[in-house]
Amino acid sequence: MITLPSLNNLPSKWDEIRHCLETRVFECGVMPYPNLTEHEDKQFEQDFIDRIGCAPEEYVRIRRAIRLLEASYPDSLNKLVCAAIATPLGEMLAVFGSKGLCLLEFVGQKHMGQEITAVQKALRGRFVFREDEQTQLLRQELDLYFQCRLKTFATPLEMIGTAFQKQAWDALLAIPYGETRSYKEQAQRLGNPKAVRAVAAANGQNKVSILIPCHRVIGSDGKLTGYAGGLNRKQFLLALERGEVQTALF
Repeated sequence: MITLPSLNNLPSKWDEIRHCLETRVFECGVMPYPNLTEHEDKQFEQDFIDRIGCAPEEYVRIRRAIRLLEASYPDSLNKLVCAAIATPLGEMLAVFGSKGLCLLEFVGQKHMGQEITAVQKALRGRFVFREDEQTQLLRQELDLYFQCRLKTFATPLEMIGTAFQKQAWDALLAIPYGETRSYKEQAQRLGNPKAVRAVAAANGQNKVSILIPCHRVIGSDGKLTGYAGGLNRKQFLLALERGEVQTALF
């Protein structure tokens, strides 16, 4: 199972909020804190990040993801094999359908709950954490990738999305390692130069990080935009592929 951070290190003055976070179910990261002043709210956020290692909203998303992964799906006979994978950028959740990898996301990132639900409904499956050949292959390949020793993945993919989204993701797969493209260039590749926004939206719906390299798409002005895992991770991945990261640190 993916790792839920412990809140034991939070200062005792935040006990009421800690109890709320540990016991209540919040949808979409909305958390009604009990009557905090603006100063207290900022202090709580900073204490949480310093003591727990992530933002409160990220903690809530991890709890929600665990709840979805542990839920019983009585009408779902298929097994969706899951694995938690440690990387230099944080833990990732991998989910495999019968044909291949259908979800790979950084734990706690935005929209993770929606993606888990979409995969479950599309494949009518229930989640099972276990190790097999496909999870082991993915672990090995990600390890090599972060060591700058792998540019092309052999892990099979099972894309869950609309026909247009799959076309957009195929275009992402065509971007060479270490290179970038703009959303406009991606739209042109699909034969519809005016579909820049649609392409950007499809990229945002990509459920398989790194292997389907949406991090290689940037704005026409060269700025980094639109990465659910966070722009800091996007910047790291691009630097890694350009050979600007000291792999010995891993």
